[in-house]
Amino acid sequence: MRKGGDSLGLEFMLEFDDAPKGLARLVYASRVRDPGRGGLPEMVRAILLKSIHNNRMAAVTGILVVGEGRFLQLLEGPAGEVEAIFARVERDDRHDEVVVIARGAVERRLFRDWNMAQHHIVAADRGVLAKVGLTDFTPDVLDETSALTLLTTLGAQHLRWGKSPKAEAWSAR
Repeated sequence: MRKGGDSLGLEFMLEFDDAPKGLARLVYASRVRDPGRGGLPEMVRAILLKSIHNNRMAAVTGILVVGEGRFLQLLEGPAGEVEAIFARVERDDRHDEVVVIARGAVERRLFRDWNMAQHHIVAADRGVLAKVGLTDFTPDVLDETSALTLLTTLGAQHLRWGKSPKAEAWSAR
């Protein structure tokens, strides 16, 4: 993975050095143990601030989906870095009932442009949840294909240019 920059000094990730050797993806679900004094919004904010910084340094990208006291997260990047981050998640007191949904080598990133995207489940997402067989946000019961469909569909909602071709590809499966 190489990092590049633009004339404003903003860093962005270049994917071409990743594929195919050494790139891994891990998807897990967990339950929020105790959001603490600031509640879930403050907890998620703290997780995201730290994740964005740490992931940028480790060349890891992904998305975190939060809702109904649960997390669904996809991490992708160098295998050793992804595993190190996941080991920290498993030790983190904020997570309980951690379930690995998918883990393994991949050829390309699905979320290469985001050090850590975030989506909070809202009522308008019920149709997307139904598409993968959920009535409530219970990601721990999803298989890999359904989890990736959900993650790419929700992630595509945050793109400036409309629906992601990768989201459409996963949705068609």
